[in-house]
Amino acid sequence: ATDVQVSNVLKALSSRSGTVLDIGSGDGRIVLAAANKGFKASGVELNRWLVYYSRFRAARLGLSSQAGFYRTDLWKHDLRQYDNIVIFGVEQMMAELEDKMRREVAPESLIVACRFQFPGLKPVKEIGSGVDTVWTYKIES
Repeated sequence: ATDVQVSNVLKALSSRSGTVLDIGSGDGRIVLAAANKGFKASGVELNRWLVYYSRFRAARLGLSSQAGFYRTDLWKHDLRQYDNIVIFGVEQMMAELEDKMRREVAPESLIVACRFQFPGLKPVKEIGSGVDTVWTYKIES
């Protein structure tokens, strides 16, 4: 994620609180930025080295109690416990991920998609432009 994308995600979350999950958290920058804003933030990532790196960065920044990183498969991870979910997805996975979101995400939860939209959901809000665009969604109950 670029600095502008992280900023746009934080704008999308600005009126929110509670927990944040970053699906495919990479180097952890979105999780750490959310934790720094007071969220209890978690990242799930398959690459163990990125998980280790993210944990190290959280410790160096004093955010270990607010930011957790887990090596897990997003398709097996239960999304029901999160107030806010961020996905920096790839186009080919968005339809299948949308189905998972419809099954597991609570109606009051906010979903923030970066770079690619969900094909069957109507965004509540669009923030930014070009590759830095983020869209927010709510799942209808």
